[in-house]
Amino acid sequence: MTLHIVNQSPFAGSALRDCLNAFHPGDALLLIEDGVYAAADRQTALPTGATYCLTADARARGVSIPATVESIDEARWVTLCTEHNPVVSWFR
Repeated sequence: MTLHIVNQSPFAGSALRDCLNAFHPGDALLLIEDGVYAAADRQTALPTGATYCLTADARARGVSIPATVESIDEARWVTLCTEHNPVVSWFR
């Protein structure tokens, strides 16, 4: 089970699209930094039940997190990293 971390806006690059193309059942997606804009993008189908969003980054950007995305803090982020192997960061 891979933890995919996306920190780029879906409007500024292909990181999210590339990540979702590599996503498998059992994997998890964590949106951080500008990646949280994907949580508010209704045109992007995010994995149901496996998508997390860093609360502090969403608040800093004024992004509302939908009920289908779990809002988490830094402690939960660390837990996700210990629960998944490998952890892959998507930058483009």
